[in-house]
Amino acid sequence: MSISRRSFLKSSFAAAAAGTGAIANAMPVIAPQKFTESYDIVIVGAGGAGLAAACEAVDKKLSVVVLESQAFVGGSSTICGGAYSAADTYLQREKGIKDTDDLFVKDMMKTGQYQNDENLVRAFVKESKKQFDWLVAHGVKPNTVTTASGMSVPRAHGFNPSQVVKVMRDYAVKGGANILLNTAGDRLLCSTDGKKIVGVKAVSKGKELFIEARKGVLLSAGGFSRNPNMLAQYAPPMKRASTIAGMGTNGSGIKMALAYGAEMIDTAYIKATYGFKVNPKSIARDFSIIYYSGAIMVNSDGARFVNESLSYKLLGDRALEQKDGKSWLIFDEKMRKHASSTNNWDKVLWSPVDEGKKDLDWLFQGNTIEEAAKKAGLDPAKVKATVDRYNANVAKGNDPDYGRNSLSSGFGKPEKIENGPFYIFPSVPVMIGTYCGLKVTPKAQVLDVFGNRINGLWAAGELMGGVHGAAYMTGTAFAKAQAFGRIAVRDIAG
Repeated sequence: MSISRRSFLKSSFAAAAAGTGAIANAMPVIAPQKFTESYDIVIVGAGGAGLAAACEAVDKKLSVVVLESQAFVGGSSTICGGAYSAADTYLQREKGIKDTDDLFVKDMMKTGQYQNDENLVRAFVKESKKQFDWLVAHGVKPNTVTTASGMSVPRAHGFNPSQVVKVMRDYAVKGGANILLNTAGDRLLCSTDGKKIVGVKAVSKGKELFIEARKGVLLSAGGFSRNPNMLAQYAPPMKRASTIAGMGTNGSGIKMALAYGAEMIDTAYIKATYGFKVNPKSIARDFSIIYYSGAIMVNSDGARFVNESLSYKLLGDRALEQKDGKSWLIFDEKMRKHASSTNNWDKVLWSPVDEGKKDLDWLFQGNTIEEAAKKAGLDPAKVKATVDRYNANVAKGNDPDYGRNSLSSGFGKPEKIENGPFYIFPSVPVMIGTYCGLKVTPKAQVLDVFGNRINGLWAAGELMGGVHGAAYMTGTAFAKAQAFGRIAVRDIAG
């Protein structure tokens, strides 16, 4: 049933005048006189978080609708690299890798420079293992486990993200979840006394829907990588970075909560991810973490400028600071083969080399460092001097220039760049997620700017803050989305 503007204004002013409850008096309360549909839970966004939440909802025998603005489900989870971080898994045990929840938490806090919320991190780490086991039990198995950004042991499990999304979608739909495509969440609906979020106003093909949430609303609509205005407001330096993110990551879910006084956190830590080809199109095909196999980074002067073992978010920051935002990765054949054998990204990216292709316009090869540097447009003598100094420091077991004494966060030992052929790879930072957002409790309950709960409202996935802190560990976004989707629904169910 369509609600007239006059009716909306009347109910809104009446509720605001009442001035009761946790929601601020000045908030534009929208309370329809009649709902067009009613469910126990309304989920906004059918990415990894929303689909995992829908699976949990049907397990709890709750009626649930998932609103998705796009014509397909999956969001950023579909186009992510598929890395999923979890501790003490069967695959780690098979490979003799000793990992624990406590070590995972320790690594997360260190990577986030202790700016993340440890209670949220612990909730995530515990749930990520449960969701990992759920995926495996439903036929989705990882093909690798590797070390990447922020890890002291290998825990990035390589899943096929499309398979993960399909399994969750099919399970939810079979269990009775209603997924509405091309249906965008527009506004949160509040009770007339201002005490609780009670539903969502949505728009589908120009038609307004007023959907009741008898138990709660879960926002899982992603971040705002594709919203230039929000990026300009929260992270001006990112204007130099490319973007690969779900088409629906426009910040709409965040804005729906901000209208009711929600607190936004971690915006100072919005960062691009380093290691992409110039003009990238895909995370799965255009991304490398070869710096964690020993590659070094240089700028247009052929000089190093960073400790390459840091999180690739921090590497992205340093890369954007260089002249024209340009940088290059230098590595040898041994490093290329090692990277290809340990993670899916490098295996895919370097496959043309394995096929014998040498004249690639995005990768410069040479039998010597100088030859590769000349092809890349860098000063051969300067690049050679940089590599020679780096190799000499590796032999001494110490990097006095930038403190690189491991491959990644204390894991692995750096090696000399000495086994030709040699490669120089122009690389750029890319926005693949904003990794900041609404402040929530460990139960995914949304908090307002005063630290009070916004009753009836939960958040999961990329639009929630507090988990990553100042930097990012590989595989924690994909896992976090699914973990907190489950956590939120369990709390909604009570």
